Amino acid sequence: MSVLKKPFDYCTSWRVPYEQLRSTTSPSAWIYVAAILLYVSALFLRSSDNLLHPGLYMEDAVHYFNAYYGGKRYFSTIFQHPNGYYNVLNNFVAWLSSKQDVRYQPLLYHLFSLTTGITVASCLLFSRLIKTPAILFVMPLTLGLSGMNHIYYHVSLTFQMYNVVILLLALLFFPPPKTWAGCFTLSLLAALLIWSGPYSVVALPISLLLITFFKDCKKNVFLSIVIITTLFYLLSVEGGMLRLGNIFDPWLRHTLYTVLFQKIFFLDLLGSLNLFKVFFFLTAYLFVHFYLRKDYFFLKMSLILLALILASLAPLFLSKKILLYRTYFPCHIYIGQFFWLFFILFSLDRIALNRNLFTSKMSWLVIVLFFSAVTLYDQKLHPEKGYRKIMVTIPGFLDAIYQAEQLNLGKENTYVVIKTDNIVPGTLHPMVRVGSLRHDAVRLGRKDIPFQHGKEFIIK
Repeated sequence: MSVLKKPFDYCTSWRVPYEQLRSTTSPSAWIYVAAILLYVSALFLRSSDNLLHPGLYMEDAVHYFNAYYGGKRYFSTIFQHPNGYYNVLNNFVAWLSSKQDVRYQPLLYHLFSLTTGITVASCLLFSRLIKTPAILFVMPLTLGLSGMNHIYYHVSLTFQMYNVVILLLALLFFPPPKTWAGCFTLSLLAALLIWSGPYSVVALPISLLLITFFKDCKKNVFLSIVIITTLFYLLSVEGGMLRLGNIFDPWLRHTLYTVLFQKIFFLDLLGSLNLFKVFFFLTAYLFVHFYLRKDYFFLKMSLILLALILASLAPLFLSKKILLYRTYFPCHIYIGQFFWLFFILFSLDRIALNRNLFTSKMSWLVIVLFFSAVTLYDQKLHPEKGYRKIMVTIPGFLDAIYQAEQLNLGKENTYVVIKTDNIVPGTLHPMVRVGSLRHDAVRLGRKDIPFQHGKEFIIK
């Protein structure tokens, strides 16, 4: 009987209350403020041109600005899903912005995107998973400049559908809510985030693992609501997207191997793959786990984060999209890179706690210089993380629309089409119809409009 009891006790002790993992002490508040200020300062130094010049990048023009222009669309249009999945929050921002002066609508997209981007880079500061002040200090800088692998996460409304998934996944790692009101408030926030990004399906297996490893009534209710909501969202996705048979495609398996090691684990900093690099990585990875083998919290969190990284690749590699693209883009590996960097910081923190490291001023300096140097090297290798060509025509384009609106063309049953060019992709242009929407309306050209300036944006 005693022989059976020991493994049974070990299995049941594996599932522990969250309360045991909460820190009784927390770093000084200035650490959090300084960490965010360091990141925001570095962000503006790196990307000031893009941050100071709002644009309509990627699908911002076609899916949001063009579609919602005029502010006359019903609220129900925020539930449209032209790509086969719902994206509620982005559509709500576009719908609300369309009620404002057209000259400021891209700025509103921009401010929402920048605010969300800064929140994403900083949110895990408050998860209480990392306790070493030196590591907390560099965490937003590292996650915000390297983990967020494209400037679009700070300036494009379209790309917020990926940012909201990072926020959703970060919420799963936050301490349990203290009250039932807090539990249901978090559940409502999580539901909004789930219905705003297709990659939110990753939250399902992560929530199941957290329930498996930890026990807390309120947190498990929250996680259960996340699971149920995610299942409903998954069922709402347009049929035919899932392709489980992709795992038998040799090209896809090789691409997955390359993405996982070269782009995520090596962060695309070490050049092309070879067996020596993979062997060295696996040796180091296993050594860290052997070194921290008695730290059960680390082992459980390591398994959860690894599952998260692998699961984040499934929405692309197990869908028909990869068969259409035959390639991948930074947005497809964003979640994996972000949480892999977090795992590195988390592992270093657990080692520091076990050995009482990084408490001296010199160790602080070493940590800051190391992660700053890696981040700077990453920016030089991948300039797209910090800069995209500015859409210099946007102010003139918006002013032309505003001038046309003042002419009250609708009363005369006339209209004008105003357009400017997009940068990438070259086909999704910002373009709106100003004036009458009737089928028998007369379209005007440049010679018919008494513009003081901006006639070059009128097309006929």
